[in-house]
Amino acid sequence: MLVTGPLTLETAREASLTEISAERNVSVVDLAGVTGVDSSALGVLMQWSRRLGRKLEFINVPESLRSLAELYDVSAMLPMAAPDNSTH
Repeated sequence: MLVTGPLTLETAREASLTEISAERNVSVVDLAGVTGVDSSALGVLMQWSRRLGRKLEFINVPESLRSLAELYDVSAMLPMAAPDNSTH
């Protein structure tokens, strides 16, 4: 699943309502299209994982989001891969 746009307080509610539970085959969430984040983004990612009842793998995670996950000590709950800079 590809996520685009900002994941911030202003967009978190709408983003959290994204229906991924119907897509049981979703195991990877690509954040390459995310244009901005704040701590609300962490809540959205954790909510998606809880809704599926398992951890999702998050790829192309912006460095700012990885830093927030470390700051709030939730990195272990959200498996995150660094951005793929090979295409830039």
